[in-house]
Amino acid sequence: MIERREYKYLIDDATAARLRAAIRPFCDIDPYAGRSPGGRYTIESLYLDSPLMGLYWANEHEQVDRIKMRVRGYAESPGSPVFFEVKRRINDVITKTRGRVPRACWAALLSDPAAPIPAEIAGKDRPAVERFLALSRTLHLRPFTLVRYDREPYFSRVDDYVRVTMDTRIRAQAMDKWTFAAPPRNWRALDDGVTMKSPESLIVLELKFTTQVPLWLHNIVERLDLTRRSFSKYGTSIKAFYGAMDARTCRFAGGWR
Repeated sequence: MIERREYKYLIDDATAARLRAAIRPFCDIDPYAGRSPGGRYTIESLYLDSPLMGLYWANEHEQVDRIKMRVRGYAESPGSPVFFEVKRRINDVITKTRGRVPRACWAALLSDPAAPIPAEIAGKDRPAVERFLALSRTLHLRPFTLVRYDREPYFSRVDDYVRVTMDTRIRAQAMDKWTFAAPPRNWRALDDGVTMKSPESLIVLELKFTTQVPLWLHNIVERLDLTRRSFSKYGTSIKAFYGAMDARTCRFAGGWR
């Protein structure tokens, strides 16, 4: 289980270039991304929800205690395992459980409520998978959207846990099957200017850390004059395909709070 805080920002290309230069003394690029073209890898997340989209509405109404459920894979490694993830948010604190599942059996585990967990899922992965399946089967979750995006990730080399990630080419499609196989023509951009209420497509920046904001990171945020802004990939995908609109406009949060 990982416990952390996440602050989000929407930034343009020029700010992203300044950010890369600012974090260079403190961060290294994720080795996996460093081996990929452009220092990025592609993440795909199959998001689950209840028949009445209870998880989506809990997020939209900003319930104090809420969760997201997703199956995550990596598009450049179609034969690699997938991960069952439960992301829970209580106020400003995020906890995430993540269990590795062989790609050959994950769909059967979720589509068949009676399917047993294979013995090969063991160690620290097994309790995470058990928790995911218990929630999925109890809440009668099913797939709603498949979201794919390119991530440029950095790790702090001076802190126990600090990550800086920048997500681009965020796209999605409606999905009601237990699969990552997606028709190429069905993708829809989620980071276009209209969706982000901006003259241009923006980059989703996430700063992730434990309890204390490192001073160097705080100074960079102030120097670049960054303002926190919410952006939910799952929530935006639901609005795009299911018309689940909310009366609120984009919400801004100022400073570190």
